[in-house]
Amino acid sequence: MKKLLFIMLAICICLLAVGQNDTPSNAIDEVEISPPAFTGIENYVDFSNNDAKYLQQYMSANIKYPEKAKNCYQEGTEVIKFNVNAQGKVSNIDIVNGVCPEIDDELVRVLESTNGMWKPGLKDGIPVSMEQEVSIVFSLSKNAKKTNEKFREIATYCFTHGTESFFEKGKSKKAERLLTRGITYMPYDQSLLLVRGLCRYERGNIAGAREDWNRLFELGTIDLNTEFFARAKGLESYEALMAMMEKR
Repeated sequence: MKKLLFIMLAICICLLAVGQNDTPSNAIDEVEISPPAFTGIENYVDFSNNDAKYLQQYMSANIKYPEKAKNCYQEGTEVIKFNVNAQGKVSNIDIVNGVCPEIDDELVRVLESTNGMWKPGLKDGIPVSMEQEVSIVFSLSKNAKKTNEKFREIATYCFTHGTESFFEKGKSKKAERLLTRGITYMPYDQSLLLVRGLCRYERGNIAGAREDWNRLFELGTIDLNTEFFARAKGLESYEALMAMMEKR
């Protein structure tokens, strides 16, 4: 029997549309963009602003908490990006933050099953491909409040001990491991992403560092007035991040 104890789902719309009929840039004054809408089994029915609710209902009903993940007490917040193309089909599924391979596979399976259930996004009335992002919390508790408290507590512990390992003890490998664990629970925490990027860069993982920092830019501005960020001055990773910020 399916035993999905707790799932929370949130949807972010990226208003970057890509289509073959784009208006030339020198002719753009105002571009009207309508994001994709999930319509469920009743294809192309306009549910107005309630499409997120229908997607949540569909995924909650169809996602099965993988037995291996439950038995190993795998919990966390899965973040997944995908495109809804001009035909209303899901494509380019990308795991932004994975809890474990079994949960990754399960979410890909359920997302792929929504093909034909989307009203495509529109740009000036023309169907185009648009990116969406979904985050889903997997927890073995039925209590949402307790889950939030638990996840925040774990992420805070990982951040505190991760920054200590990185800045004070010089143990960047341990620091990255702790920060990655924290991000598994709270993938939108900018402090965790920023410091893990610094840590990755210092360990020679330049691509991974840039991935974390680019994610930060997607989420918003970076706060440079924090104590731990000031401690990074003088590191090669700090200079690399500054260079990235200047180019944006």
